[in-house]
Amino acid sequence: MMVFRVVFVLLSASAIAGTSYVAYLGHGGESRDLDRSIRAVSAGRGLNGSIK
Repeated sequence: MMVFRVVFVLLSASAIAGTSYVAYLGHGGESRDLDRSIRAVSAGRGLNGSIK
């Protein structure tokens, strides 16, 4: 049972550390092409005038 706890804690800690590292790098944030997407739709180039 002790081995399971150690493995679980190590996997949890590595998942949290990995998520924190990726978030620190800025991945998963808001889309940078959002303004371009809205402009493309407003210009009539979107599919049926909908936002992608």
